[in-house]
Amino acid sequence: MPAAPRADLEARAGMVVALRLALRNRMMAAALVRPTVDDWVASDGDILPASARIEPAYAYLLQGAEIRQTVTLRVPAHLAAGATLATTLRFPGIGETGVPLTLTVLAPGEPGALPAALEVPLDIALPIGEEPAAGGGDEFGSVAQASYSLVAGLAGLDLLPARWLVAELLAAVARVGDAVLATEAGAARLQRLGRTRFFKNGVVSFASAQLPRWVLSGLSAASGLSAALGGPQSQGQLLTIWERWLLGLADADIELGGPRTEVKLPDAQLQSFAASLGTHADRWFASLLLGLAALSPRIDAALTQIESLAPEPPPDESGGGDSGGPGADDVLGEGGSLGR
Repeated sequence: MPAAPRADLEARAGMVVALRLALRNRMMAAALVRPTVDDWVASDGDILPASARIEPAYAYLLQGAEIRQTVTLRVPAHLAAGATLATTLRFPGIGETGVPLTLTVLAPGEPGALPAALEVPLDIALPIGEEPAAGGGDEFGSVAQASYSLVAGLAGLDLLPARWLVAELLAAVARVGDAVLATEAGAARLQRLGRTRFFKNGVVSFASAQLPRWVLSGLSAASGLSAALGGPQSQGQLLTIWERWLLGLADADIELGGPRTEVKLPDAQLQSFAASLGTHADRWFASLLLGLAALSPRIDAALTQIESLAPEPPPDESGGGDSGGPGADDVLGEGGSLGR
C-alpha cells in the first residue's frame, strides 16, 4: 500500500498558501468531494483557526474522473520565525485518512513588502491510502465494495442540492406518463381529465410557478457538471448513478465471487426528454398525471374519481370529427375554468 500523501511547507507569517488539489476517484461509486481543514496546532500547543477557503466548495466526482479544487489558507501573522504548525486536510465521507500538512514559519522579508503567495500542487487519489487490487477490484472484496458504494451514495445525498434529484424524479415520472399518453387508453383518459376544473387549475399552477423551466435548469446543472468532469451528460444524473450501482450487483456473487455478467440499460437521457416537452405547462402536467397514475394505485384511484366528474364534451358543430383535447387547444388562453 503506498504511503498517504503529505505536504511539508515553508512560508512567512501572513502569507497565503494555495493548495492546488488534483483529485482522482478510484472508488467503485461516484462521490461528493467537500474538503475540510482542521485548525492549526502550533508547536507550543496553541490552537489557531485555519479559516480555509475551498473553491469550488464541493464537487461531484464520478467514478474514474478527475477534478481540481483549491484550498486557500493564510499563515497567522503574529508567528515568529521558526514556529511550526500542523493540520490535516480531510475528505468527509470518503475514508478516515487525511493529508497531513506541516508548516515552518520563515524569517520575515523586507519591511513593507507584501508577502507573496505560496502555491503547492497536490495529487490525491481517493480514498487516500487504499490501493486497488489488480483486475479493477479493491482489497476490501466484493461485499465491501457493494456496501461502500451504497453508503457513499447515501452520504452524498445529504450534501447535494435537493433540486437536482427532484428534477430528475419529475422528469422520470413524466416520461412514464408520456409513454401512457401515446396509447389509445392514455389519450382517452387525458381527454376526460382535460375537461375538468382540476386539470385547468393544475396547468395554471405549473405555468405560474414556471415548473418546466425549473426542471430543465435542474437537469442542465447535473449534466453540465458531468460534462465539466469529462464524462457523458447522462452519467451526471443521480438516478443513473444509482441505477448503475443496482445493476452492478449482478456483476458477480458478492459473497463467493465468480464470473462477471454485465447487465446494462440504455442511458436514461432525461434531459433530452425534458427538452422535448419544452416549457409547455399543459404537457408537463398531463405527463406527470398519467405517470403518477401508472406508478401509484392510490393516485390512479383518485384520478378515476375526478374523471367521473368531467362534463360531457360539447357537440362538434364543425363536422370535422374530433375537435382535439388539451393538447390541441390553448388551455391557458381560455377564460374561466374548463369545468364550467
